[in-house]
Amino acid sequence: MNTYRERKAADLGRRIKAAVFTALTTSAILLAGPSAWATTFNADTAILKKNVTVDTRLVTLGDLFQNAGSYANKAVFRAPSLGQSGTIQADRVIDAALQAGLSRITTNNISVVRVARLSELVTEMDILSKLEAQLKAKGYVDDTAKLDIELTNHLSDQHAAPGGFSPFEIRSLRYDRMSGRFSANLQIYGRDDLGVIRLGGEAMETVMVPVLSRTIRRGEIISKSDVTLTPMPRQKAQVASAATLNEVIGKAARQSLRAGIIANAAYFTEPDMVKRSDMVTIVFNAGNLNLSIMGKALSDGSKGDVIPVQNSQTSRVIRAEVIGHGLLEIGQPGSIVASLGAN
Repeated sequence: MNTYRERKAADLGRRIKAAVFTALTTSAILLAGPSAWATTFNADTAILKKNVTVDTRLVTLGDLFQNAGSYANKAVFRAPSLGQSGTIQADRVIDAALQAGLSRITTNNISVVRVARLSELVTEMDILSKLEAQLKAKGYVDDTAKLDIELTNHLSDQHAAPGGFSPFEIRSLRYDRMSGRFSANLQIYGRDDLGVIRLGGEAMETVMVPVLSRTIRRGEIISKSDVTLTPMPRQKAQVASAATLNEVIGKAARQSLRAGIIANAAYFTEPDMVKRSDMVTIVFNAGNLNLSIMGKALSDGSKGDVIPVQNSQTSRVIRAEVIGHGLLEIGQPGSIVASLGAN
């Protein structure tokens, strides 16, 4: 029967042999390169990924390997810049994993790992949109106003850290209502390298004004196709006394007008409903008394104009108001009524 001391010696020998075998096996795998790691694959093996996407500044073993277990949160590399990507040789990843304590690894025949860092793109249009929202929220401009915002210096697209409520913030907004000038500070989240970006420019309230789309001759009637609604700073529109569509469409041009000018209400008038020498009907209405007679217009007239007209029966010239096409009305009693006669 073996003594206790002999059994302890035999057990120690078996342990030494096992340790030597493990060391030799690990050395052989390391020397053999990535392909040898695949031969050690089992249920507990960490599997190297070919493409990795991260959203933080550091790359962990959990990012690089499937089944990294308790080592998943161990950071081993610095991630690329926001929105950028890069590659790492697989043997560098293996070395880093071994040093971190992860031992059961397979490269899955991968030689290069690509690492990309997530970001949220911030464009100039995003910034302009938020500037407009803040100008309205602070009461600098009317909540329903349309704004034309132009930055003094244009901004290139920037990558911001993802996952936040907003990828950027506008602070210290100031606005001069008289000049339309504004200033503000821009902070892009996750971009300490950029620091605070100073913004400046103009924010002008715009209105839609009718602009003539073709040359108009005197007397022409304006249709919808003759004007184009164009956004314009409110102050400029006020200086130009821009008309509304109702003051233009269906009206007649008082003078020749060139294409491209802002439609001013003074340029237009009601179209003529009566032309000089037209035969017209002259009416008088007073209570139950309704008289009418034919006459001849002695001048052009639009609705509301009072023009001279000649009574066809008596040749007497009277003045009547144009109330419709070929229709005039007088409202004076007495001798004028008698001179009309009755139809």
